[in-house]
Amino acid sequence: MALFFSSGGGRFGNQILNLIHLMAISYEYNIEVFKLTDPFFVSKDGSFFYKLEKFNNKWKINQDYKNRNLLNKFLLKCYIRLIHFYFYTYPFSRSYKIGSKPNYPKYILGKNLENNFSLAKLIKQSYKLNIVISGWGLRDWDLVLKHKNLILNNLLKEFNILKKEIGYLKKNYLLVHIRRSDFLEVNEFQVLNFTDEIWLKSIMALCSEKTIKDVVIFSDSTLKKSFISNLKINGIKVFLPEKVKKNYDFLGLFYNFVTNSSSVLCNGSSLVLGISFLSHQHIFLPSVKRNFQKVNLNEAHESFPTSLNWN
Repeated sequence: MALFFSSGGGRFGNQILNLIHLMAISYEYNIEVFKLTDPFFVSKDGSFFYKLEKFNNKWKINQDYKNRNLLNKFLLKCYIRLIHFYFYTYPFSRSYKIGSKPNYPKYILGKNLENNFSLAKLIKQSYKLNIVISGWGLRDWDLVLKHKNLILNNLLKEFNILKKEIGYLKKNYLLVHIRRSDFLEVNEFQVLNFTDEIWLKSIMALCSEKTIKDVVIFSDSTLKKSFISNLKINGIKVFLPEKVKKNYDFLGLFYNFVTNSSSVLCNGSSLVLGISFLSHQHIFLPSVKRNFQKVNLNEAHESFPTSLNWN
């Protein structure tokens, strides 16, 4: 029997999070685990699902994720709902939705799994029945850390396709990712929003401690001229890749700058956490009370406030 995970939406960081947990479940239990293709990770043979295996990746990174047209998105949504309908009505199958009630996938036939559901019971059931699941929250960090080396090895086999010569300075630079956008709209994420003054304080403190004079900044909001000039006045050279490397795709650009950096300062977006998980042991967050907060990536799922976005 098998476990099918059919959530096909979300952001790149969320899909990395889904993938590493499904890998861990696949490697630990004697069941077949399949993942529906999403905008970022697709089957190598062009099918809707790919199987997760220990020593053979049947998925690849979709570098054309931005070019998915509305028809493809609509067909994928239809397919998800059809497969749930089949699993819901067929006697030897089960259809489930996972997540908090306001965030359950819409218009899908399936039993709602509350946040405190038992993964062990679900796995045991999958030995006898085929199960399909949509949503967010299929997590087992103990298994991820147990199989971390194998998970990272398999992920990096495919992520290597994003490696490019970015031609920027030395490796000794601080990568800063300032995520705002929808963080400003979610009440529980307010703790992940920092003022320019807090960002500046943390950047300068980290540069001083790490003896770094170069900072690479990605931001989804426009940085004030005073923000950049404050860093320059303090002897810090600032590089904004998205303004200079306009011919690069964002994912490849971001991946290369994060993985090649000596340290990462961010406010906990799943994107930077996901890519940092592949290449760094820890990251740093700005802090209101201190200069910065150091977070071990093996503990980011239980360290506040990264736990808000890494679970």
